[in-house]
Amino acid sequence: MAQKQRIRPSQARAVQMRRDLLDATLHLLATDGAERLTTTAIVERAHVSSGTFYRYFNDRAEILGVLRDEAVEAISTDLMAGVVRALDHDLDGGVREIVLTLVDAFERHRAVILAMVNAMPAGSNANILPEVESRLFQLASVLPRRHLPHLSPARMEAVVFMTMGVLVSTCLRVALMRPDGVDRDEVVDITAAMITAGLRAG
Repeated sequence: MAQKQRIRPSQARAVQMRRDLLDATLHLLATDGAERLTTTAIVERAHVSSGTFYRYFNDRAEILGVLRDEAVEAISTDLMAGVVRALDHDLDGGVREIVLTLVDAFERHRAVILAMVNAMPAGSNANILPEVESRLFQLASVLPRRHLPHLSPARMEAVVFMTMGVLVSTCLRVALMRPDGVDRDEVVDITAAMITAGLRAG
């Protein structure tokens, strides 16, 4: 059976109620993880009835989808700002700026991203943020195009394609799976050096 399409509320009270439900879900994801997330837990955290929940969302999957969309949009906005900052640097500094931007953004949205990983059959091996990778390809390719003008268009396309995909997955690894005791700045530096080396290898 097709799910009812929910209309985003426009009245201030309804907008706030929807936000409260989203924030309650975020809190539960951060504290208990996606595995223990239920609509019952969400309504208890938000101090509302089940009926109130179902006025705004069809089910747990829909509210997670909304949070995913919000996270992707916020990460993309951060990425755009990071690329602008990166243009003030040489290739090494610019790549590090983008790595740091992505790691920071992924860490801020860690709970939602982990819920996305949990929902994928391939888990952490899946491409869980294809939209971010696509925007990274469009935005961050400005750096190698600026600093490596000697590459042919075909070679540039290949280099950007490979390095941007590796960049997203590596930054996710740093943000979500960095072991205790491993210095964050050090792995950011290692990631930036790897990506820069990959670009220069082109």
